[in-house]
Amino acid sequence: MMRFDPFREIEELTQRMDRAFGQPAAPARFAPPVDVHEDEHGLELTLDLPGIAPDQVQIEAENQTLTVQATRAYDRREGRTAHRVERAHGTLARTFSVPAKYDLTKVEADLQHGTLTIKVPRSEAAQKRTITVRTNNVLDTDTASA
Repeated sequence: MMRFDPFREIEELTQRMDRAFGQPAAPARFAPPVDVHEDEHGLELTLDLPGIAPDQVQIEAENQTLTVQATRAYDRREGRTAHRVERAHGTLARTFSVPAKYDLTKVEADLQHGTLTIKVPRSEAAQKRTITVRTNNVLDTDTASA
C-alpha cells in the first residue's frame, strides 16, 4: 500500500507544468544540515555534504563570519528521462556568526565520507588559564645573612 503525500503530488505537478511550458528549472539553493558543538578547545561544526568533493567546497572566514559554499551539479544526460529527482542539487551555502572569543585565522576543515568537519579554536586571549598568586615578602635579615 502506498501512502498519499499531497505535498509530493503538488511538487510533481508543478515540475510537470514547468516542463510543459518550457520553464527552465532554476538552480536550487539549499542549506545543508549542521551540528554545532563547543568544548574548552573551541567550536566544531559538522555539515552533511554527500556527493561533494573536497575541491568543490569553499570556506571563507572574515569579520567574525564563517561561510561554507559548494555546488552539487545535476547529472543531465541526453536520451535519459528523469522520473523523479529528489536529491538536492545546485548551490549550497551556510553562514555562521562566530563570537570574537574564537580565532578564525586558525580554522581547520576535513571532509570524509560526505561529512565536513570544521574546527574553530578559541583565541589565545579566551583560553582558560591558572594564575599564580605572588606575595611581596621583604627578605628577613636572618635569612639574608645565612
